[in-house]
Amino acid sequence: MATVVLAKEFHRNLELDGSLKPRAWDVLRKLQMDEDLTGLDLKIPQGARDPRVRTARVTDNHRAVLFATGSKEDAYYLLVAIRPHDEAYEYAVKVTLRLNPANGVAEVLRETTPLPDRPWSKPAASDDDRSFLLPYRTSELEDLGILPSLAKQAIEVRDEDALQALCLQAPAWQACALLDLAYGESLDAVRRSYAREAETTKGLPTDSNDPEQLRDSLSRSASKMEFVVVEDDDHLSRMVAGDFATWRTFLHPTQRDLAERHRKGSFRIAGGAGTGKTVVAMHRAVHLAKRNPASRVLLTTFTVTLAAQLEDNLRALADEDVLKRIDVVGIDRLARQIVARTTGRDITVVYSDEEERRWEHAAAAVQDLSPSDRAIFTPRFLAAEHRQVVLGEETATQETYLNAIRKGRKVKIDRIQKIRLWRIVEEFVHRLSVDKKTTFSLIAAEAAAIAKSDRLPQANRYDHVVVDEGQDLSPAHWRLLRAVVQVGPDDMFISEDAHQRIYGAQVVLGRLGIETRGRSQRLTLNYRTTREVVGFATRILEGEAFLDLDEDDESTRLYRSLLTGPRPEPRPTDSWEEAQEHAVRTLEKWVSETSENSLSSLAVLTPDWRVSDKLVRAMKRAGIPAMVTRIDGPMDPRRVQIATVHRAKGIEFDRCLVISANAEKYPPRNVLAKAAPAERPVIEMESRCLLYVACTRPRRQLVVVWHGEPSKFLPFDVDNVAQSDE
Repeated sequence: MATVVLAKEFHRNLELDGSLKPRAWDVLRKLQMDEDLTGLDLKIPQGARDPRVRTARVTDNHRAVLFATGSKEDAYYLLVAIRPHDEAYEYAVKVTLRLNPANGVAEVLRETTPLPDRPWSKPAASDDDRSFLLPYRTSELEDLGILPSLAKQAIEVRDEDALQALCLQAPAWQACALLDLAYGESLDAVRRSYAREAETTKGLPTDSNDPEQLRDSLSRSASKMEFVVVEDDDHLSRMVAGDFATWRTFLHPTQRDLAERHRKGSFRIAGGAGTGKTVVAMHRAVHLAKRNPASRVLLTTFTVTLAAQLEDNLRALADEDVLKRIDVVGIDRLARQIVARTTGRDITVVYSDEEERRWEHAAAAVQDLSPSDRAIFTPRFLAAEHRQVVLGEETATQETYLNAIRKGRKVKIDRIQKIRLWRIVEEFVHRLSVDKKTTFSLIAAEAAAIAKSDRLPQANRYDHVVVDEGQDLSPAHWRLLRAVVQVGPDDMFISEDAHQRIYGAQVVLGRLGIETRGRSQRLTLNYRTTREVVGFATRILEGEAFLDLDEDDESTRLYRSLLTGPRPEPRPTDSWEEAQEHAVRTLEKWVSETSENSLSSLAVLTPDWRVSDKLVRAMKRAGIPAMVTRIDGPMDPRRVQIATVHRAKGIEFDRCLVISANAEKYPPRNVLAKAAPAERPVIEMESRCLLYVACTRPRRQLVVVWHGEPSKFLPFDVDNVAQSDE
């Protein structure tokens, strides 16, 4: 049986045109069996630079481009692209396969001639006194494995735009290496990143015709950025049939190291949207489950929608035997499971609107509150104080509350006010108990207490815990997770992004028995989103300071992307009706350019469910297949997704339209009006983060629509936008 290898570009071609998948499956299976290839119509393109390149029939109009290498007894087929018939032949004559002589990484070189002198910008003016972006000699870059023609031009680059354009022609690992150097990484650090396995007794693999050397090369982390070796029939089926984004399958060496390295204790990764935190978390869970067949792994997060997406996406990474050892469950559902299994009682949880009403009633029932107390003790403030401070302690008593550190709470209250607030808490909890109801926060605290005792159900004991979007979890959530896994090697793996903290105040892990200080790493290279979208979204955050779960500064300064695309498009309108009409027209265009089975890659993101309901009706009237994104379960691939930003958190789309980016929605004026003055900066920060979340969901294209006054967080030059629109 031959070995089949899929290149990233081949995988991406299948995502862009899902109708090719069944026929691509036939091609791959025939190559894998390596018995009778006559049906594939294998051809050697005339004038091909690499004698091993072939084209194979996929459909009457499409052909696959591949390399046939190895030996007769140990054959390898590397599939690098699917293109329309004529384009496939044109592409095939240009490409060559090699193993980089500097680090043994497998590369497909696409240029037919040396890189042109200036593909990226006009010649620099003679009086250009800007410093060069890469202060290195050509020989130093070549020593890393950078192509000589690329190295020669890279050392002359003076700005990031020029380097970005130059990197578009480079093999993926070389582009990443140059960008790393431009952002301050040393030569030695870059060499280690892309040649971790280079120091072997056998020496570097350099002969791509030798099956053993090719196998060695393809096992290297930098090669896995571009190639994946198909392990078996089940793996092939998951790779071809799944709608799993290429950037999640082909890991950067840094990501792979984070996912697979053994550690002495808990570990934390941080990074902006699109830097691969969720990807690493999923691969980490699979790696831990594979490493020890007797282990049980918990993969958890805050939102139910994201938990459902994680479970669905894991199927593309692992077979059923591995998946059965990984529990993918939202943190609140985990808490409810533990309490239900232990107590046997039915659990009725009140949701946010009802919870706020109950806090309002509890405060009204408490006598002798001063006017200043009532101004501060809003339902929103009381709910947050209960969740973040009262239930942040192992035992919720008046004494523990009076002595609690209110870390992350921006509104200051004195001891007397704490005593008065405690009376409201008692009233609130009593009324819930009478009605046999509870809150998510109370359930989490109860589950944490059970987990720490000897009553924890066996079904909820784990060898490893992997947490995604950790910035959203409350102290009670963290105490629960600390209790379901014993302290030890590889016990907890946490991903977070402080810039996406939209569900509460900052938590400090060290105070909750989870020690990651000195055991953390920040991801800064974006693998999902274009640099145009990244640049736009990070400007939304300007003016705010963010701290991570270890109280360290989390800056966006080093965030970068190798992907390019259209600039985010602003669309000011005068009314909701006009905004809705523009959304419908935009989606009509996008739908016409997207295959029927990939429509879920298109999304309209809204500030609340009311806007979502209006929009889905408008889309259906226009004949656009659309649905409101469900709270759990996979999305229908044949329908455009209409989702609130909260529900879309953690999910990616190809193109997004963010609607109602208005001044009264970001930040929400109705919430600000009911808040105490001291609460308003917190509400504004959360709203700024929410808009950042919205604008970082698309992989490729972002459109932002507002009617009337735009949100002050938008980085568009609104006056110029309005003028150009006229």
